[in-house]
Amino acid sequence: MNQKRFWVSTLLAWLVFIGIDFLIHASLLENLWKEEVSAIKPLKDLAILIPGGYLSFLLLTLLIGFVFIKIFPKQDTFKSALRFGVIFGFLFSLSNLLGLFSYIRLPLGHLIFFNMGYFIEIIAVVLVYNSFLYPEKIKNKVWKPVSLFFILVIIGVIIQNIFNKT
Repeated sequence: MNQKRFWVSTLLAWLVFIGIDFLIHASLLENLWKEEVSAIKPLKDLAILIPGGYLSFLLLTLLIGFVFIKIFPKQDTFKSALRFGVIFGFLFSLSNLLGLFSYIRLPLGHLIFFNMGYFIEIIAVVLVYNSFLYPEKIKNKVWKPVSLFFILVIIGVIIQNIFNKT
C-alpha cells in the first residue's frame, strides 16, 4: 500500500465526510440543534468546538481506512465496498446510538437522526477509499470529492438561507 495514496485518500474521504456532515447538521437538522435540550451545549459553545468535531471525523476516517485496507488489500468491486460500508456504518451507528442513549439525556429522535448521519457519512468514506486507494492514476479524479464537498456546502448554505430562516 502506497502511504502517499493512503493519506491523499484519507484527506479526500475526510473532506466528503465534513461536507455531508455540514449538509446534515448545519442545514437539514439545524432546527434540532436550536432546541433547548439539557444534554446539548449552547449554540455559541458548539460553534467554537466544531474543529474538535472535525478532528474526530478525521480519526474515524483513519480508522475506517485502516480497517478497509486490511479487509481489501486489493481493490474489490463497488458492491463489496458498499456492503462493507453499510455493515460498518450500521454497526458503528447502532453502537453509538445505544451507548449514548444509555447515559445521555437526549431525545431518541435526535440520536436516531444524528446516527443516520454517521451511517451515510461512513458509507461515503468507504466509497472514497475504494475509489482512490487502488487505481493507477488518481490525479484526474481528485476533483470529484473536492467538488462534492463544495456542492454539499453550497446546498447546505442554500437550505440554511432559504428554508431555515427563523
